[in-house]
Amino acid sequence: MIRFLNSKKTTFTVKAIIYILVFILLLAPAVFLNPNAGSSTGVLYGQSLDEELEQVKKDREETQKKIEEVKKQESAYLSEVKEVETDLLSSLSQLDGLNDKLSEAKSDMDKTTVDLVLKEQELKDIEDELNEKAEILNSRVATIYKNGDGNILQILLKAEDFLEFVSRFKLMSLIAQKDADIIKEIKDKKTANLNIKKGILDLREKQKQRQEEIAQLVTQAEKKQGEIEEIYNEKNSLLSKTRASKNSLIAMEKDLEIKEAQITRILESYKYGNAPGSKFMWPVAGRLRSGFGYRIHPIFGYRRFHSGIDLAAPSGTLIYSADGGEIIHTGYDGGYGYSIMVYHGGGFATWYAHLSRILVNVGQRVERGEVIGLVGSTGWSTGPHLHFEVRINGAAQDPLAYLQ
Repeated sequence: MIRFLNSKKTTFTVKAIIYILVFILLLAPAVFLNPNAGSSTGVLYGQSLDEELEQVKKDREETQKKIEEVKKQESAYLSEVKEVETDLLSSLSQLDGLNDKLSEAKSDMDKTTVDLVLKEQELKDIEDELNEKAEILNSRVATIYKNGDGNILQILLKAEDFLEFVSRFKLMSLIAQKDADIIKEIKDKKTANLNIKKGILDLREKQKQRQEEIAQLVTQAEKKQGEIEEIYNEKNSLLSKTRASKNSLIAMEKDLEIKEAQITRILESYKYGNAPGSKFMWPVAGRLRSGFGYRIHPIFGYRRFHSGIDLAAPSGTLIYSADGGEIIHTGYDGGYGYSIMVYHGGGFATWYAHLSRILVNVGQRVERGEVIGLVGSTGWSTGPHLHFEVRINGAAQDPLAYLQ
């Protein structure tokens, strides 16, 4: 049983903390109309509306300074992003150029491969020719070797006359010269063959080196491009965050401007008119559910100051102006939900919160007992009721002391 109670207490505490955080976020815009919303004393940290106005002005000035600082930062980041963009474009251009060279090198390699095939065929033809000539020469040498050198002399001596002898001698000389030419041609062909082979090997090696060099440059360029893209993304991210921060500060400054104007208007309204001559009428036909002062908050579960009274009534019940006056504020105010403030003169104002519907407009004059809205449960509410406050010069008072 004890464990169960402790578990419930822990769960309740966690829920209470979550409610508090959400309440602070949602109720922040309404603080200027509800000076006691963030404190337990009835006035925001002991401030009057005059003091709160001064604080809002200071906050607005600080926000404006921050906006200027963020704008400078945004400008600096924008310049850096543009600079990196230039580097990135240059890197991309360089990479494109290298890729083009790599493509050219590969194309040259393809052409070289075709040339090599042709040269290899040429080499084969030369080698076949060399083999053929070598066979002819070998055959002749073998014939001479078999018949001996005397055969040549016998051939010459068989000539019947001198003219035939000379003719045969010339023929033999031509044959000898032809053999010498064949030997020289074979030698030249072999030399050319070796040179072609060497040229092919050199060409292959150069093409391979060139392709490897370009491929290495492409790899380096791709790495550099990746580094630049990483820097660009980082700078662009910082620029986006700075712009978001700037827009947030601008929105905050605008809210503070509106808040300043509204507080000023409320303070100005407190300077005119006379205080009501009689007590306020009850704004709604309902029973008193929670009084003015410290209490255990029904949602948060801890002790805090309640700046008005809660009057329980069904949703849609008519709400009446407690006295004649001017509507100086209407709208949705965080934890108070839809709310109305009526100024009655002489610094007296009444506040109506958690409405389901607002039936009047700012600047409108209302009479005592005139319907201004309907009961609801908007904002931080545990059920349909009217939260009613009486304020004198902005400070919350016990409404029961001013009701009939």
